Amino acid sequence: MTTLTVRIDEGLKNEAFKQASVLGIPLTLIVITALKNFINEPMLVIGKPMTVKVTPDIQKKMDKIGKVLSKK
Repeated sequence: MTTLTVRIDEGLKNEAFKQASVLGIPLTLIVITALKNFINEPMLVIGKPMTVKVTPDIQKKMDKIGKVLSKK
């Protein structure tokens, strides 16, 4: 085990600490989990992921693509 020191805005730390407290978990667990997720899936999402509404037209196109891919 090692220690990682990161300089962040005090307000950010306090807000993160509050959210972690609401969940009943230590802030360290959140940081460790974020680092593990980054190692396993090397990408960074900034902000909330967008929700895409699948219309019937889009669903038809997705079904067609799925059929083509399943033949390979």
